[in-house]
Amino acid sequence: MAKRQTFLSAEWAEPFKKSYVALSPDRQKRCDETCMALIKRETSSGLRIKPVEPDKYFFEARINDGDRLIFRTEADKIFFTDIVKHDDIKRYGRRPKGHS
Repeated sequence: MAKRQTFLSAEWAEPFKKSYVALSPDRQKRCDETCMALIKRETSSGLRIKPVEPDKYFFEARINDGDRLIFRTEADKIFFTDIVKHDDIKRYGRRPKGHS
């Protein structure tokens, strides 16, 4: 019997939507591929998923050489938070106030 694939439900935050629109079409395509891989719970060394230090509340996934997808998961849901340049990851290192 084939293994049944389960998907995460997804939610896209406003900062993600604004960042996405600003991407070129080829960068949007790579972002779409990255989002779908995460929704499908596919793992790939190319994604280079790792927690954002120091709080490890958010995670980053590699879209391409310069762009990173910021996200977090909770139960069976993935929250796409933002798309940032690799050098801008630090602003997501701290947990937002009021979140435990």
